[in-house]
Amino acid sequence: MTAPRDKSGMTEQEFLREYDVTKYFRPSVTVDAVLFVPSTRGGKLLLIKRGGHPFIGDYAFPGGFVERDEPCEVAAARELSEETGIVGVPLRQLVTASAPHRDPRWRNITVVFTATLDDIQPAVGGDDAETAEWFEFEVDETGNSVVLDFIGPEKFACKLEVARDTFGTVDLNNTKIIERGRLAFDHSKIVYYLFDTLR
Repeated sequence: MTAPRDKSGMTEQEFLREYDVTKYFRPSVTVDAVLFVPSTRGGKLLLIKRGGHPFIGDYAFPGGFVERDEPCEVAAARELSEETGIVGVPLRQLVTASAPHRDPRWRNITVVFTATLDDIQPAVGGDDAETAEWFEFEVDETGNSVVLDFIGPEKFACKLEVARDTFGTVDLNNTKIIERGRLAFDHSKIVYYLFDTLR
């Protein structure tokens, strides 16, 4: 059987041999692992205190960059283990956050994984996480205005102006962070997305 050829007259083997990987923009890909114990008005979240830039000293989900030969779900479990010592938690994909300026370093698309737990698990900060801490949070909603109050080793609040898509789901790209508090990146949006989705 003759190998099919494209409009340029190339076979797939010829096309792949000449393919230029720099032709298209290549963003970074990261993963986040969100461990969540739900309650009526909020819940408990596992956060790490960032030991390096950007957002040094602020809180974020355990997570990091996907390695070259690693599926995203494997990367999420690895980062959770490295940064908190927690292993064996079944993670499922929640959402992909892809707003162009969500990370000040570079265009960074993150695949967010989550696990809903019955109770907190012991966690110890490791790798580039200064500490790993459980925070309680409560959600206060007034129309599209949302306040997330966090109580843990520190107290802080995040304020959002929530946008929704045509399906009524929280629109991460168009939801605005009015006050970031101590949560790094766009993680306050993701916290509210998780809360809103699970209820």
